[in-house]
Amino acid sequence: MRRYLILITILIVSIIFISCSESMVGNKVENHPPETKIFLFPDSPNNISKQKSKLHVFWWGDDPDGFVIGYYIKWENEPWSFTTKTDSIFTLTIVGSDTSYTFYVTAVDNSGNGKYDNKVIRNNIDYGPEPFTDLNGNNVYDFGEPFIDIGYIDPTPATFKFPIKNSPPEISFQKNSEVAETTFTAVSFAWNISDIDGDETVEKIYIALNDTSSFVELPGYVRFITIVAQPPFTSDITNATIYIGSSLNEPYSLQLPNLRLNHLNRFYLKAKDIAGAFSATITMPDTVKKWFVKKPKGDILIIDDYTIADNAENFYRAMFDSIGLGNKIDYLDIKFGKTSTTPGIFLPKFINPTFLATLRLFKAVFWFTDNDPTLEVAQLTLRNYTESGGRVLLSMIFPQVFDTRSLGDFLPIDSVSSVPISFIPINTPVNLTADGQSLGYPRLQRDGSPSPVARIRTFYPNTAASKNLYTLGLSGNPIIGFKDNESRRIFIGLPLHRLNGGSSNVKAFFQKVFISEFGVTP
Repeated sequence: MRRYLILITILIVSIIFISCSESMVGNKVENHPPETKIFLFPDSPNNISKQKSKLHVFWWGDDPDGFVIGYYIKWENEPWSFTTKTDSIFTLTIVGSDTSYTFYVTAVDNSGNGKYDNKVIRNNIDYGPEPFTDLNGNNVYDFGEPFIDIGYIDPTPATFKFPIKNSPPEISFQKNSEVAETTFTAVSFAWNISDIDGDETVEKIYIALNDTSSFVELPGYVRFITIVAQPPFTSDITNATIYIGSSLNEPYSLQLPNLRLNHLNRFYLKAKDIAGAFSATITMPDTVKKWFVKKPKGDILIIDDYTIADNAENFYRAMFDSIGLGNKIDYLDIKFGKTSTTPGIFLPKFINPTFLATLRLFKAVFWFTDNDPTLEVAQLTLRNYTESGGRVLLSMIFPQVFDTRSLGDFLPIDSVSSVPISFIPINTPVNLTADGQSLGYPRLQRDGSPSPVARIRTFYPNTAASKNLYTLGLSGNPIIGFKDNESRRIFIGLPLHRLNGGSSNVKAFFQKVFISEFGVTP
């Protein structure tokens, strides 16, 4: 039995030896080039729907006697480039509503010659020099630098002709950018645009007012505009100046026609891409809401920043009537409809530039407030408004606690009293300073109403930039009224309609400010 097993073992080893010997005899096996495939390869061109101009292409290669080290890829009429990736996202230029592009990919195997080649020619195709890592950045291969040793290249590249369908842009107004239901002739519009072919393919924006036969063309990058129609007006239908972006310094070369004054209006917007495809046309407001454009009728804007029901509005209207300026005023209630979480409904969504552009429609502004003034709006707009030629009278009081530094953004002051005066007694005099007296301002006095005038701050104006006008007739004679040296900003830290006591001089005060200082003529 043992001898039988030894005989079998010798026989098996002999067979293996003979087989191995036979495999080493004969001709050398020829190296074969790799094969290349594209992931998306339908049976016929009719079996694929048109692609979007941004598409993801996949490919792979197989080598029967080695392994694939990379690929040369290209689009028609472009040079070959080497990659080790097996996929890529391509953005294709759209030159018409529909077009097609042919993609080529060919696999490279590992049968290189072991040395760097300045020119790779395979299958009568010049692929350029072998790719290398330029360690010294001289754009020339230097000995020792790593390189891709190109072997055989598939002589039959995988190709696919992609039919490309252009996608039209999509446009929408920015969230919470709705125009107020009533505005003056300064309004801003903001929108978003997306295009699946790439936002850079948006070529033109088109806007219109009330008449879609008269669209105005804007550059494709525009996402925000302000339109302004500046008085005086010669017609109730007028052109509006267009400002692109948040600046009001450089008007656009074209104007927007058909703004209707004292009338309802509608804004139209659409986009076009480089292939000529248009988005849907959208409107502001939508078909449910309305937008009324109020024609400015005078030189003065009254800003009502006041919620106390003590007849303040009627008082101020009567004051302007009494000095012959009643027909020169417009009224804007910026607190109407305000809630604990939302601003007043007539306050523009974009304070800068829309509210600033609104102020600039007027020569002068009278802004009166309660103990909760809309300080952020004043901070963002008043300095710019007065520096561009506007003038403002502020009758402003403040909350118990607030950041007093914010006042320096629009008033010529150094600081504010650290704590407010709890209340001002009835008939407290508001006395003139030497400057106030020499400038011809009238003396004022707190009225006799039992309704309190409370939490009043006093001020330390900047002596180089302002003149003190009034002090409170209380201990220390703290400063309560002042103006800047150019008479563009006049401030009093009390509600003016509560300063008509004694000789009832608020009328004389308004006459001094608006006619003498601001130059508004009856």
